[in-house]
Amino acid sequence: MPFIATNDVGTTRRRKLTPRQRLKVWETTGGVCVLCGRTIDAVRERWVVEHLRALELGGQDDFGNMGPAHDTCARDKTRDDHRRAAHAKRQKIQHLGAEAPKRQLPCGRNSPWKRTISGWIVAREVPRRAQEDRSG
Repeated sequence: MPFIATNDVGTTRRRKLTPRQRLKVWETTGGVCVLCGRTIDAVRERWVVEHLRALELGGQDDFGNMGPAHDTCARDKTRDDHRRAAHAKRQKIQHLGAEAPKRQLPCGRNSPWKRTISGWIVAREVPRRAQEDRSG
């Protein structure tokens, strides 16, 4: 099986937008929410600049990836993006083997039991120094 090189998709750094840049994002869609498709009444409704593809999922911080969105629509999307990013991080940790084992191996080095060469399972003898540390 050949080795396939993968590119790590890191989190892109978010930049602060100026009022002129926010106006540019607004004008690109004509004030239509990029998430639900309804028009945004900017006087009565709160709106935010939303990244279509989340930065933590590999999206770019440029105007092609931004659009205006209702505050409630953006909150729902952000919640889903965080859920998906956490799932991706858990998969990456598991794939790389960086996760600490949840259970110790039976008869392993840290187990109170050991398997002898003959196959019997017996209680592991605790060294005298370890007994003194525990009692002291």
